[in-house]
Amino acid sequence: MKAVTQNLKTGKMHVEEIPPPALRSEGVLVRVRRSLISLGTERAVIELANKGMVGKAKQRPDLVMKVLNKARQEGFWNTFKVVRNLMDSPIPLGYSCSGEVIAVGEEATEFRVGDRVACAGLNFANHAEIDYVPRNLAVTMPEGVAHDAACF
Repeated sequence: MKAVTQNLKTGKMHVEEIPPPALRSEGVLVRVRRSLISLGTERAVIELANKGMVGKAKQRPDLVMKVLNKARQEGFWNTFKVVRNLMDSPIPLGYSCSGEVIAVGEEATEFRVGDRVACAGLNFANHAEIDYVPRNLAVTMPEGVAHDAACF
């Protein structure tokens, strides 16, 4: 399946062929019909990825503190390897979408295959053909609401 990803080190975005997400018991798989690209949140993520390491650190001091705490607990070298791997791995973009449920986890009893849903959540409601979304980040769309409106 296709998904929009971004490399955090280089800032480059790609439409990649990736494996579809696995269904987990507490959520649903959604065939995405629409996903929201916002001028605020996503623009900030894209701009952050396009900055150098110093610019990233200035913009996200909270993440710098997490890295420093991890280095104190687990050592510099282990922390360096984790951060390097994160920076080299493409991340999915998106945080709001709408679509149809194609599979339901055993704990997500409020949903049925075929339900039209609106979904939210960074790292869940991605710009992808299929998303896994936890049940607390999805809601059944009322009749008459279009996918374009629901992803907002």
